[in-house]
Amino acid sequence: MGQSNMRSKIVVLGVTGSIAAHRAVDLASLLVKAGCTVHVVMTADAQRFVTPLPFKTLSRHPVVTDLYDVQEGWQPAHIELADTAALLLIAPATAHTLAKLAHGLADDALSCIALALNPKPNCSSPPP
Repeated sequence: MGQSNMRSKIVVLGVTGSIAAHRAVDLASLLVKAGCTVHVVMTADAQRFVTPLPFKTLSRHPVVTDLYDVQEGWQPAHIELADTAALLLIAPATAHTLAKLAHGLADDALSCIALALNPKPNCSSPPP
C-alpha cells in the first residue's frame, strides 16, 4: 500500500515477545507519520522487552496489554479493535503467536483480535 492509501486507516499493531520488539516502536512511528491511526496491542512477553509507554506516546492511544483492559464504552478493547481495524500487523510475529493463531487459540488480547478481525474491503487485498 502506498502512503496515500494508508491515510486515515486504523491499524492494529500487535507486538509479541522477541528481541525485535524494540523495532516495533520505529514501525509505530512510521505508521503514524504515514497518516494511520495506530492502536498497539502488546503480549505479556513483549512487555519484557519494551514498555507500553513509547507506543502510547507515539500513537496517542492507550496500549492494550491485557484481555480485560477497561476502556470507555460497552465493548471490550479487543472487540472494538477487531471491528474497526482496517489492518492487523503483527511485528515481530513469534513462532509461538503464529502457532496459536494457526490453531485458533485465543488466550490474550492480541490473539482474540486476530481471530475476531473483520477486515474492511480494499484494505488488505484486492477484490476478487
